[in-house]
Amino acid sequence: MPRTITLQDVADRAGVHRTTVSLALRDYPRLPLATRERIQALAKKLGYRANPLVTALMQSRRTGNAVKHAVLAYVTNHPTRYGWRPPEIEQPNFFPGAVARAKDFGYKLEHFWMAEPGMSPARFSDILQARGIFGILIGRLPADLHKLELDWDRFSCVALGLTLESPQLHYVGEGHFSTTRNSMQQCIERGYRRIGFVFSTPNDYPRVGDRWLGGYFCQQRRLAPSDRIPIYEGHPENAAAFLKWFKRWRPDALIASRAAPVIGWLREAGYAVPGEVGVVELRDEHPEFGHAGVYYDPAKVGAVGVETLLGLMHRGEKGVPTDPHAVLLGGRWLEGSTLPSRR
Repeated sequence: MPRTITLQDVADRAGVHRTTVSLALRDYPRLPLATRERIQALAKKLGYRANPLVTALMQSRRTGNAVKHAVLAYVTNHPTRYGWRPPEIEQPNFFPGAVARAKDFGYKLEHFWMAEPGMSPARFSDILQARGIFGILIGRLPADLHKLELDWDRFSCVALGLTLESPQLHYVGEGHFSTTRNSMQQCIERGYRRIGFVFSTPNDYPRVGDRWLGGYFCQQRRLAPSDRIPIYEGHPENAAAFLKWFKRWRPDALIASRAAPVIGWLREAGYAVPGEVGVVELRDEHPEFGHAGVYYDPAKVGAVGVETLLGLMHRGEKGVPTDPHAVLLGGRWLEGSTLPSRR
């Protein structure tokens, strides 16, 4: 990728300070007309393009008002226009946090739906460029879709979550490995030894599950071999399937991707939660339920996604990166009532 021409490059070639270049490109009337025209022509010849992020920030600084015209795209590709957000889906919604953070920088974040009837990747790319949009946040994709096609070289791009596998972009998401590792640590420190791992819905994306399992197995090695329980194979869809596994291995604690159904099945079968079985919720999205577990604020994921995207735009980095970066946010442990100490 050719190096981006900067304001300093133009200043060096013109033999002036970069502040003079900035004033000339804004057609500042107190500069001599000949100077303005010379610098403007040189900037055009060198291929200089004003960075939209820098322009927005500088205008906001000069006027004291947020810039309203700059737009970023929040791109989704679910079968329906709003299938990516609650109540259509149980997954956390990153969009509101991203909108708020974009506004802080003088940008407006707009939703664009790739699955519009008659839409193609080329047409979609053309629409964004025609709108003057060069920054894209890729929202969470549906469970059966892991690839997107766009003219990536036109845009600075960041994915949210782990659903996009191709192309490999910079992405921001939750630290799922540390979630289960820390959850296991909480169980062990409180005296639990037979700690099981169970998925409770079929909607947990495979890449997320792999990271959860990595953290679980990392900590399971600390337990005695006789206390190492096999994970539940597959996604339990009913109480009978889950209880068959539970009665076979008799865990004293469970780490679950969804705690509510697991707790319900156990209590209906006569097990006391947390008296006989402690439960940790990996996605503790409802602190009001009082479950012990890890809470990730989806607004922070969206906000950091915007910050990462604006950094790419500031540096003029577009297209699929050679070395994609991952920003993994740590969750907050919620004490809850479902994992009391056994010591």
